[in-house]
Amino acid sequence: MSIILFVKVSIRFKISGLLVVLVFLLMAGTGFAIISLVRDSFLEEIKLRGIILARNIAFSAEDPLMEADDLTLTTLTRDALRHTGSAYAYILDTSGVASASPAVLLEAGTKEDSIRLAKEKWHETILSEISISPGQEYEGMIVAVPEWVKESYREAYAIGESGLQRPAWKEIYEVAVPVMLGGQKKIGEVHVGIDLTHLQRASRRIQMVVGGIALVGIIIGILGAFGLGTLLIRPLRALVKGVAEIARGNFDYRIKKSTNDEIGDLTSAFNVMAKDLRDKVLIEDAFKRYVSHQVADEILKDPDVFAKSLKGEKRPVTVFFGDIRGFTTISEQLPPEEVVAFLNFYLTEMTSIIFRNEGTIDKFMGDCIMAIFGAPVMHGDDVYKSVKSAVEIQKKVEDMNMQRILEGKRDIHVGIGINYGEAVVGNIGSTQRLEYTVIGDSVNTAARLQTLAKPGEVVVSDSVYHEVKGFFDFIPMEPVTVKGKAKALTVWKIKLPINTIETVRVQASPPSQPYTQPKPESKGPENLGTPSYQPE
Repeated sequence: MSIILFVKVSIRFKISGLLVVLVFLLMAGTGFAIISLVRDSFLEEIKLRGIILARNIAFSAEDPLMEADDLTLTTLTRDALRHTGSAYAYILDTSGVASASPAVLLEAGTKEDSIRLAKEKWHETILSEISISPGQEYEGMIVAVPEWVKESYREAYAIGESGLQRPAWKEIYEVAVPVMLGGQKKIGEVHVGIDLTHLQRASRRIQMVVGGIALVGIIIGILGAFGLGTLLIRPLRALVKGVAEIARGNFDYRIKKSTNDEIGDLTSAFNVMAKDLRDKVLIEDAFKRYVSHQVADEILKDPDVFAKSLKGEKRPVTVFFGDIRGFTTISEQLPPEEVVAFLNFYLTEMTSIIFRNEGTIDKFMGDCIMAIFGAPVMHGDDVYKSVKSAVEIQKKVEDMNMQRILEGKRDIHVGIGINYGEAVVGNIGSTQRLEYTVIGDSVNTAARLQTLAKPGEVVVSDSVYHEVKGFFDFIPMEPVTVKGKAKALTVWKIKLPINTIETVRVQASPPSQPYTQPKPESKGPENLGTPSYQPE
């Protein structure tokens, strides 16, 4: 089983490594191309020099070859070596053998002293390894130093001639040109060897120069690559830090744009994203102030469904109104800051209860709360939860009264009205300001029921009673006629205790035990679980 180790490599090193490889390949390719081009140019020049030299000798060798004038032919070969770069020269007859002694250049003090004729044993021998095809004007190729040339050096060393130096030749460029009689008949060949030592030395010098330039270029490329990598990685690190800040919930974090390129565009996009996320969080937070967290989460999971309801639709909802009885008179007797502080505390406690039961705050009207159950998200037990909220609110108010009375403050009481029926829900208002609310006869009826509720009472309509009668104790009330209704309404109220100054005096301190609702006689909705209710 093989184990693969994943090593984290910085993007700076990746970019730098790639650029270094590219620079190396570029400099190496450029250097190789330059060296090859210069070598080919030198070789072409040497070839041209050899052709010209051989043709001059061939032009002068026509008559000596016809007359077998060895002296003249030898002189021609010696004269050929007086040209720079010439290494050896010899002339072949029609049979392909040396027609005279070949001449060779030995390394010596002076040009005259260095030119030597090979021994007579090389006369009338085959010296060349290249030949000229019929009709061809010349032939040239790189050959190894011929054996007869090496032998000539060994003989010169054996004699002990002063001033001789060991030859540095390694390769020879040999050119062969035919000797034509009258330009028609081939009567021999002129062979000239050109020393490639100069070419090799020039190539080495060029290689050193190009290698030095390449080395400098690679060093500059490495430094530039790391500099570019650092330049690129710095804004990327800033982006990584920004993402980490966003992940921690710091949506106010911004990155300073330092470049006007794609990374700069990415930085701007990040800042826009951070602002949008902050706005989204603010909107969600503000939204959750109107609906419970559970409802808000459901809406945010599928906003399209919620968007449809914003356009307006008719659906069954439970409308809740709760108002503090006689609060106007109470507020006139208190300082303004105490009135505001109490209202904020009271509305916060009541809102928490409504949200806990998945209701939606429609609006605050002074000390009155209007809430909706079943909009914008419908549940199977919205009516139950609305009545449950009312009972819990009354219980909370009675607990508050117990403490207020013990502190010598005036007790307060809330009247609550609840109705269940169809209503139009959606965004209603002007183009400048919209409000998500409900309108319809069932809403007006709930408001009328709230006015009927006395301090500490929860008054519900007959439709609410039939939905939850198995979960709460109800007391029937006299049918009432409300404004806008020709027929009297059947209404009910929930049996609840009320704490007053008189009841607190006869009760022991601390406050009384929590209230437990009697078990109902009939079952409620199947999805509500236990058929009994205990205030939380």
